[in-house]
Amino acid sequence: MTPEPMPGPMPRPMNGRQFCRDLTLARKEPLIGMGQAAARYILLRWPRGAWRVPRAQSRDMPPALSDAIRTATAHGAHVALVEGDDIALSAGGRIRSACSAQEAARLLPGLALGAELDGQPDPRQIILCCTDGRQDPCCARYGHATFRALRAAADPTRFRILQSTHLGGCRFAASLVHLPSRHRYGHLTPEQVPEFLAALGADQPYLPAWRGNPELSAPAQVAEHAALTWAARQGQIASQVAFEQAPAPPDGATRTEAIVTIAGTRLQIMLELVDLAVNTRCITLRDPQPARVRRWRAAALAQL
Repeated sequence: MTPEPMPGPMPRPMNGRQFCRDLTLARKEPLIGMGQAAARYILLRWPRGAWRVPRAQSRDMPPALSDAIRTATAHGAHVALVEGDDIALSAGGRIRSACSAQEAARLLPGLALGAELDGQPDPRQIILCCTDGRQDPCCARYGHATFRALRAAADPTRFRILQSTHLGGCRFAASLVHLPSRHRYGHLTPEQVPEFLAALGADQPYLPAWRGNPELSAPAQVAEHAALTWAARQGQIASQVAFEQAPAPPDGATRTEAIVTIAGTRLQIMLELVDLAVNTRCITLRDPQPARVRRWRAAALAQL
């Protein structure tokens, strides 16, 4: 396993405050390769001022609804509390503009298992932007700026832009999820918003902030991202990567390879496991030593 060199101390901002997101950027921790995402996303409107950590214990939330959120989570769904539009409850591309807490509690477990919501279909794409400052200061500081830029730039006939509770990856703020693709994005800045929306509008992942295909394993995500990035640098717009040989490292392996075809070209992508220092949230900056994680990265790419 290849150790990543530790960067030197990161200069502190003028106000003396350091954020885990800035430290993550200084360490050059990759966004890609975190593994599969939640199987389903369920959106529940709840006032942002009442959000708490954990979200199932938000202020004024009835116990039955708290229990339903926990049950849905246990079934593999991500229940996001949202604010910023007329959505009261949404799942699977269907939306209700009104739904009581009692009814939501009744519906959530079934929705988590794939039941269809009795609501109106809506073809618009949904972008969730975490602004959950109770989870981490980075989500408020960077999430709010990107959320405002998205609301200002997005065509409301094509996109719904919602503030959301924690989506995972505070250190990757602004952290977002795109629906229905379930693609996660990180470190999206207000300046990147126009290109981001243009990519989503063209049914393409926005590679600079993309965290990978939610259906793939971590090493396969890295290989797919490397292939798409290679194609983009060749001036080719491609969204389909066919795996001839998917990376399937045995336990304990630190290197593996993938063979893929993209835009008519076969590529061999060598992957290696690296050891990284991480601070997953700002609160961990108080710890004497950062945590260590193992992540896959693309070490070499060759045409076949």
